[in-house]
Amino acid sequence: MEKLRVFNQNFKYTILFVGVSAGISYFIFGKAVALSILLGGATILWGMSQLAKSNRKKITTTGVPQTGFSVGYLVRYIVYGIILFVSYQLATLNIFGTLFGLLTFKIMLYTQAFIEIFKGGKSA
Repeated sequence: MEKLRVFNQNFKYTILFVGVSAGISYFIFGKAVALSILLGGATILWGMSQLAKSNRKKITTTGVPQTGFSVGYLVRYIVYGIILFVSYQLATLNIFGTLFGLLTFKIMLYTQAFIEIFKGGKSA
């Protein structure tokens, strides 16, 4: 249950981090990078919410997490690829900003884990 709490709490931190990153990048790099960070951040939050729904459904259906291929996995990565491709093709977006936005969830998850470890939380 602790991991679920951390995962759900990370959504709030990611939203805050995306907003702050986009705001700062707007003044430093311009509008294209800020929009790209927002696009990547919104996409990764959508993807992670789909992952959480999929996992929750699998666990409640059987009571035990199932392994194996999931169509949702493929769909999420196709959407990530489309977003990166569109970001590369459009002059109003920046692919590096979009890539950063796509990585924000993982950045905040690792940051949260390091903070928990340094505060004396469980390391496993």
